[in-house]
Amino acid sequence: MGNHLEKPEEILKGIETSHFAKKLRRAIIKDNHHVCQKKNREILDNRIHLKIIEDLMHSYYRYIWNSNFSSPVEQMLQSGANVLDLGCGFGQWLIDLGKEYPGCDYVGIDYEENFQSQFNVPKNVKFLKHNFLLNGIPYKDNTFDFIHMKIMMKCFTEAEWKTLMVPEIFRVCKPGGWIEIIDSDYEVFNIGPKTRNYHQARKIDLYEIINEISTNLNQLQDIMNESQELGFTIIKEKISAWYPIQHQNSDETFEIASEVLNSIYPFMSSNTKINRADYKTLSEQIIKEIAVNKSYSKTYRMITQKQ
Repeated sequence: MGNHLEKPEEILKGIETSHFAKKLRRAIIKDNHHVCQKKNREILDNRIHLKIIEDLMHSYYRYIWNSNFSSPVEQMLQSGANVLDLGCGFGQWLIDLGKEYPGCDYVGIDYEENFQSQFNVPKNVKFLKHNFLLNGIPYKDNTFDFIHMKIMMKCFTEAEWKTLMVPEIFRVCKPGGWIEIIDSDYEVFNIGPKTRNYHQARKIDLYEIINEISTNLNQLQDIMNESQELGFTIIKEKISAWYPIQHQNSDETFEIASEVLNSIYPFMSSNTKINRADYKTLSEQIIKEIAVNKSYSKTYRMITQKQ
């Protein structure tokens, strides 16, 4: 792990065992313990906020699509299938499916171990820490019936998708198996001035860099199609409303903007130095703008079948 904290015994090498040295040793150990506690709290706080955001977006995607997937795999899942989630994060998508389709075997792979914080994981769901970009997908050819990826499109360059990721995904997918890649538009449409300024501030340190090096939707669709002579990749699109919307099958209203704004305050405060009170005022102004302008973004599901 990066930002390694030097151990006390490493710091104290060469210090004499005098009375002063012993006092110094105790002081260094105490200080190091305090630093470790502070760092662990920061890591925990960051992980909590990441989980809040990921769980929120997972629920929202399921809400607007009215499902956890769009591939025609319902019968396959009911009969029992091997399912892989690449870049699984905290693993909520797999946990949902593991409970809904208990006859399947599920594997989630991620280069971080955020999934370790999950509780009540079904026995048929397994997680693996692994960097599949550097080391490939650690499974044999033709292993999985259904492969899922979410919000990973811009994690790789066009060359990485073409030479590494897509070949590996097709390699471990069974003939007749399905691949589904879910992503979002990083633009928000119909926005007012407050929302625009906020969106630009949020983008400045991450999305602009990502957009310079990463793959767009059409490029990835072409790469997927080129990987199979008879393959055909379709893209389904949904409007992601940032204003309050009502689910098509119930009277429940889903309002995501306030939840997102609240959950990413720690990141915005570190980037813009805005305090909590001012951020609350700004958030309220943005929520009003979004409701008036009917602001929205777009989310996509890219679906293909291995021939």
